[in-house]
Amino acid sequence: DLTQPGRVDVFMPGPGLDGGRFLRAGGVQPVNDYLRDRTLTAPDYHWEDFLPQTRAAMEVEGAILGPPVMAEHLALLYRKDLFTQYQIAVPKTLDELEAAARLLHKKPMATNGMPGVGLVSRGNGTAATSLYAAVLHAMGGTWLDEGRRPTINGPQGLAALERLGRLLGSYAPPNVSDFGWQEASALFLEGGAAMYIEGSSIYPIIEQTATSRVAGKVGYALFPSGPGGSGTTIAVRGLAIARRSANPKAAWLFLQWASSPETVRRALVAGVLVGRQSAWRDRSARGEIPADLARSFQEAGHIGTPDWAPPLVAVTAAREAVGKAIEAAIRGEDVRAAADAAARRLTEILNTTEGRESHPDPVRSGQPGP
Repeated sequence: DLTQPGRVDVFMPGPGLDGGRFLRAGGVQPVNDYLRDRTLTAPDYHWEDFLPQTRAAMEVEGAILGPPVMAEHLALLYRKDLFTQYQIAVPKTLDELEAAARLLHKKPMATNGMPGVGLVSRGNGTAATSLYAAVLHAMGGTWLDEGRRPTINGPQGLAALERLGRLLGSYAPPNVSDFGWQEASALFLEGGAAMYIEGSSIYPIIEQTATSRVAGKVGYALFPSGPGGSGTTIAVRGLAIARRSANPKAAWLFLQWASSPETVRRALVAGVLVGRQSAWRDRSARGEIPADLARSFQEAGHIGTPDWAPPLVAVTAAREAVGKAIEAAIRGEDVRAAADAAARRLTEILNTTEGRESHPDPVRSGQPGP
């Protein structure tokens, strides 16, 4: 529909998944100039009121796609009752996370006294790449180096795979490599896991589902840091103007209304995690959102990285390549070989979909990995 003149005025991209593709295909009208135009942008719109990393997430190659309207951060959900019982502090580092998972693994934790696992998360290939991204950034790594070459088989990439392999291979369910968010959340809801790493928008399912056995017992924290600093990621969905809109200026006026302080406040009252700081400062707007979730979300909005997925146009194919290496790490296979295979596949994807000149294969050429 975006290719047809006048067919679409406004649409909702998830920039981590499709922002680059829409931009390069000419499907988006960036709003950079509109934001600077005082005749079109209301003085009380307050672009700077959006949390800085939610704004950053909506910017692709210098083009601002539009305003962020909803967001989530990768959060550490933990059983407060178990952490109190075993006198464990909330993990703030990857080392502390691993130690807590080791201590709690196979401890009685379900309502019937059955033992559970120390940790659960998505472990299935493509679905696990957002967790890998957090560990990678905590190790001080990035998806691509300055030359836009894959880093998965470099020092930080390998360290992230090894760490993830230990966490999910040792302290999660044996079949975790089959888990998406549905399987992981089901286990946590029934009380079968001490910790759960997932996007914070999962909280209504945890707290408000009638069958949840952990409602009211869950704490929400930032994803732990590592030797490279914060591992927190933040993902957003926003509103954008179609490049071939017949009414682009009217569309921009609509975007301002749809992401205005008052409209965003109403969304927060309804339980949507939003990007405007002014809405969060209004205590009456937070409703039933847990206080520690509100705090960690806002902190992630300042320090979290928007790169929760590989920043490639062919992001789905890239996630599949990375996912194979993650599954190999969980199964205890040769991590280096899996990472090298993933790096080769990512290089193929970059060369094919981004018109990039070929770079020598760092494995076959004998060069050190990035």
